[in-house]
Amino acid sequence: MAESISQIIIILLSIAGIVYIWKNFLIFILRSKNDNAVYVIIPINDSLDCAEQLVRSTAERTILMGKSKWDKVVCVDYGCNEMTKIIIEKLCKEYSFLDYMSDKAFEKIFVK
Repeated sequence: MAESISQIIIILLSIAGIVYIWKNFLIFILRSKNDNAVYVIIPINDSLDCAEQLVRSTAERTILMGKSKWDKVVCVDYGCNEMTKIIIEKLCKEYSFLDYMSDKAFEKIFVK
């Protein structure tokens, strides 16, 4: 019984490894060599109920797609409360490719 369970675990882990290698191969083949600076912009304001979930899911999707696909994920503050600011700043420390800035700073950098 234990032998058949270990064989099932080995088969499942082998399948997971093959899927992971295939995903990395596809990311390598399908990557664009011409994308120099690609940013994902997340506007955040008080009407957004689940800002942490939005930012965290965007960060995880960025990791899944390959962090080299996008340079940065930028969270733009359009009037959110202090608790949301604290949460987003903690997430920025957790994910190195995540940036947080005010709408004025965003306009200075990105809007010309």
